[in-house]
Amino acid sequence: MRITWLRSRLFRSYVRVFILLWAVAKVAMVAGAIVFHAPPLAFHPVGEAIACAIELSVLVLSLRAAHEDVLLGNLGMRLSVALAPLVVLHFVLSGALSLLG
Repeated sequence: MRITWLRSRLFRSYVRVFILLWAVAKVAMVAGAIVFHAPPLAFHPVGEAIACAIELSVLVLSLRAAHEDVLLGNLGMRLSVALAPLVVLHFVLSGALSLLG
């Protein structure tokens, strides 16, 4: 992966959308934890992996609907490679939030 991709405006726009999706997923996870009387901000690896997969799926669907997967192809990047750093971002954000809670 090229470092220029991580600095591009297009990738930063994906990060912004992904953070919004992460926040929505985190609110849903906190609500579920409250219902099941679990610590609301605890880090649950399986739950986090499922949430991350859902977030990425929603992002991929929106990118494909906007034909941005074609744009990435024209840039010589596969969608999976372009979005891989967002997996790391998800777990970093969730881990940091669990440390605060």
